Amino acid sequence: MNNGDMVSRAAGAFQAAVEALAGALPNGFVEHGSDGALLAFTHSQIPALNGIVSAAPIPDRAEIALLGKKAEEQARAQNLPWSIRLRGEPEAEIVDLAAAHGLTTLTRQPFMLLPLEDGRPGPEFDATASVRPLRDSEYETFATVLGAAFGAPPAIITSLYTPLVLGLPFVSAYLAEVDGVPAAAGLAILSERHVGLANIGTLPDYRRRGLGRAVTEAILRDARAAGAHTAYLHSGDETVPFFERASFRTAESWASFTG
Repeated sequence: MNNGDMVSRAAGAFQAAVEALAGALPNGFVEHGSDGALLAFTHSQIPALNGIVSAAPIPDRAEIALLGKKAEEQARAQNLPWSIRLRGEPEAEIVDLAAAHGLTTLTRQPFMLLPLEDGRPGPEFDATASVRPLRDSEYETFATVLGAAFGAPPAIITSLYTPLVLGLPFVSAYLAEVDGVPAAAGLAILSERHVGLANIGTLPDYRRRGLGRAVTEAILRDARAAGAHTAYLHSGDETVPFFERASFRTAESWASFTG
């Protein structure tokens, strides 16, 4: 498999993960466009998990336009934020299309990959810390840690990461604790022998102790054991160095349109 194939398969696995997540929710909505793009609503307050995702190297403008109309109708009816997420640098017509729907903020997100190989060294972190999978009943703990880590109201996180979601067989949440106190958390979604990492966050008072790295390595270890051969994630520019230290490498950039 060449690098281009690896990137395309990871992009497809990400789209499949969003579809699986939305499709598993009682009020979730999933529809495919004519060229394979996905319209998915989780009905959470997280824009990235409502709207359009296309794993195509070059998005089809007509397909995105049609799905955009449907997405706006869904969002207005439910008063939900939404987004359009596409690979690569968007064409001017796509930028104009997004703006016509009020999605005028364009963010470019590094899409980072890591082939999962045996024999990787374990993380170095605070000796008083431990990392464990979270039970679905601990969803409020997950929301509290991530809310404090990212400066977001926990209600935004619990709007998606409910006991039902954390109990799904392809979703795994992790918690790092220091002397029994929750200090960092993260999420993994398995699809098509890929693992997607999301929401790796550490409480401010516990940063620079390697806890985020410990959560990341726990996710990679368990995903490898479950048969995943590649890990992927969307990073912000500020967190690229963190994930590079965990051996991830930027494969391409994605465009994310939000309101």
